[in-house]
Amino acid sequence: MKVIVVANQKGGVGKSTIACNLAVAAANDGKKVMIIDADPQGSSMQFRALRQADNISAVSITQPTIFKDVKNFNDFDLVIVDAGGRDNALLRSSITAAIYGLLLIPVLPSGVDVWATEDTFQILKEARGIGAEISAFAIFNQVKPQATLVKQAKEALTELTADNDVTLLESKIGDREDFKKAFLGGFGVTEYDPKGKAAGEISALYNELNKYLLTN
Repeated sequence: MKVIVVANQKGGVGKSTIACNLAVAAANDGKKVMIIDADPQGSSMQFRALRQADNISAVSITQPTIFKDVKNFNDFDLVIVDAGGRDNALLRSSITAAIYGLLLIPVLPSGVDVWATEDTFQILKEARGIGAEISAFAIFNQVKPQATLVKQAKEALTELTADNDVTLLESKIGDREDFKKAFLGGFGVTEYDPKGKAAGEISALYNELNKYLLTN
């Protein structure tokens, strides 16, 4: 069993969209996949309810027991934790569960959003400080075609990730309508439009993360 925890203390960064799309990509790659929805909003559970295909399992856990509970799903190849967006015991338990795989931190491409992510990096630092060996990665999400804005944000996030032993991924996820349309139908974008740009971005992200998981 490997675990991907998708987390950021800041809300609205697209955690559920990324978590669900990674789950679909993994399921269609032949993996047995479980989504743990650790966000009281329950977006991933809503996605599973909308989804007709039965190749993804989902469970809601909104108590700060994720770190302990995740071990109960060792008959799955991949467990994806969709963590809530508040600094509380639940979020911290979710982040600590990344010791079984990796932590993925989605970040919106603006300087303000990068700065807001510093709180998540601080939680990561505190978890590592008490012995949690967590491999962490950051990715820009909802990227608009505004090169100057993205460049400024990338410089800020590059510095922040370097200071906190976090890898900034090559992959980026665009701000595309396919994500919204697919999600509302219970589809991943790789199913909704396999040849679309959104599908290509999710495939690239899945392959980049899977490469790490297979070698660790």
